[in-house]
Amino acid sequence: MNDNFVYGLNEKNRNYIVTIVFVALLVFGPVQPYGLVIRFVYLAATPVLLWLALRYGGEKLDLSPDDNDRLNRGITAAIAGMLTVAAYQAATAKYHGECTQTVRDGQGGYECVGDTVTVMGPDYGMAFMWIAFAAAAFWAATTRRSN
Repeated sequence: MNDNFVYGLNEKNRNYIVTIVFVALLVFGPVQPYGLVIRFVYLAATPVLLWLALRYGGEKLDLSPDDNDRLNRGITAAIAGMLTVAAYQAATAKYHGECTQTVRDGQGGYECVGDTVTVMGPDYGMAFMWIAFAAAAFWAATTRRSN
């Protein structure tokens, strides 16, 4: 806050946005055509540059604490919507991938040791997981926050 009572983008939202971009780059970023060195460089450089841009550019925004809260809730609600769409797509897909052979991993779970093949029909297990994550994000976007 400065003398004119202008707050700007708060640290919580800045870190939230940078984390979302980092996770998106980690999950959806290219690996094969460039190699791991380039992947590590853009996984480190992009979030740092974005954080710096939001740090110095975010001060110029005229956002009150209520506006920052609304921005945080809006981003979280948008994520909940995207997860709901992913659940719908998984539940109505014509094909999905399954593992041909699994073994016990020694910790109570299973590990795929076979090939992943394409099979007919939707993946209801993945649809359930997406809708559970969407419900958690929706709950986070709509719950009352303490001051």
